[in-house]
Parts: sequence; C-alpha cells; structure tokens
Amino acid sequence: MLIKRGDTTFDKILAHYINPEHFPLSETNSAILLRLNEVFALRLNHFSTQQILNKFVKEKGLSQAQVYADIRNSEKLFGNVLKADAEGSRAIWLEYTRDYLKRCKQKGDLNNEAKALKMLADYGGLANEDNPNFNPEKFENMEIHVNVDKQVQAKLLEMLSGGSVDLNNLNVTDIDFEELKTDEDDD
Repeated sequence: MLIKRGDTTFDKILAHYINPEHFPLSETNSAILLRLNEVFALRLNHFSTQQILNKFVKEKGLSQAQVYADIRNSEKLFGNVLKADAEGSRAIWLEYTRDYLKRCKQKGDLNNEAKALKMLADYGGLANEDNPNFNPEKFENMEIHVNVDKQVQAKLLEMLSGGSVDLNNLNVTDIDFEELKTDEDDD
C-alpha cells in the first residue's frame, strides 16, 4: 500500500493499520483511530448507533455527521459487529445441533435424530431455495375429479382390467369449450 497525495484520513489509517512501521500517523489521525477503536468496542458491548452518537456528541463534542462517519469508517476497518455477531450465533447454534444429532444417534432416538437433521438443514442454509422461481405448490398431491359418461366408464374399466375395447361403438358428442388463460398470458 502506498500513501499518495489526496488520500483520505481513512486511507492513511488503513495503511497504518496494515503496516504501522512504514506508515506512522499524525496526532490528529491517531486520535481518529482511537475513536474508531472506541466505536468498535462499543459495538462489541451492544451499543446502538444512536447510543454511540449521543455518547460522542456529549462527551467528545463531535458533530452528528462526524460520529456517523466514524461509525461507518469503523465498520469498514473492523467489519460490522452486528453481522459478525449474527453469523457467530448461527455457527454456535449449528454446533449445538450437531452435538444434539450425535447424542440422538448414540441413543438410537430416530425421532429426535430427524428433528436434528431438519434443524441442520434449516439453520445451516441447506433449506434455502436455490431457484426463486420454484413453486412447491405445483408438486402438491391434488385430487382431480373427472366426470365420465356411464357407458365410457364401463369401457374404461373393461380396458383397465386387461381386455381390449372397441371405442368406435361409443356414442360421442362434441361439446363447446372455452380456453382458459393462465397468469402468464395476462402479462
């Protein structure tokens, strides 16, 4: 990394953070780095953005815009604690679930083993849909009712029982029909 003319304060702090020997900070930039570290520490202690804002405005006399910039820069430098906290909690939950699955297998408890596998799939991200266009309702077992003339019904039953059927002798009448449009046709 090379510090150039026109680099922002954040660029200088980032360069110092990566290699402090080659990129020393001025007093002002050191004070800003301390504020960024303090924001990170407060985030680790579950302070909200508003709480940090109130604390810095009151105690350090900074403007709200500067505090928001410090919070943003702290997250750029150290990462977003809230996202990392959620991901860490999910990882711990998955480890508990794996331990639960292991104990269920050792005891031979198939019902709870199935529950543990479902939890692993749900919270491990395996249950997420890869295809957003996937519609599970299309695969539902729907009951279909078909009304058939008694004579046709008898011939179909005869055909299903293994016999050969002459369908030419049936009294068939043509009926009018209306073609239904699907939702895709409406677009």
